[in-house]
Amino acid sequence: EGSDGNKDKRMSHPFGAALLNAGHDNFGGHQLFFSDPSGTFVRYKAKAIGAGSEGAQFALVEGYHEDMTLEEVEELALGTLKQVMEEKISAENMELARVTADKGYHGATAEEVVMGRVC
Repeated sequence: EGSDGNKDKRMSHPFGAALLNAGHDNFGGHQLFFSDPSGTFVRYKAKAIGAGSEGAQFALVEGYHEDMTLEEVEELALGTLKQVMEEKISAENMELARVTADKGYHGATAEEVVMGRVC
């Protein structure tokens, strides 16, 4: 029973969010960090989160290599999404973003996603 007298079942802990943070600096180069709902963060080369993340993480680990180009990494990421998503991926149900040393963060437009990668 809650302090307000309400007998409805209560959650034992609040909701949390998992988060991927990507960036680039002059010391570590490209960096990707995963933060779990507890606030713990870990650096990764490739990371999948959310529904289907176990299968996706396996595909990323198997497919990722240090010498890949940006285009090859994007193809790996999109190919992995195609494997684990129940519906066909499109510009309406996914977003693609890049973090590069020269341009920083760039969220791809729907046209870039459709013309360059997804369809």
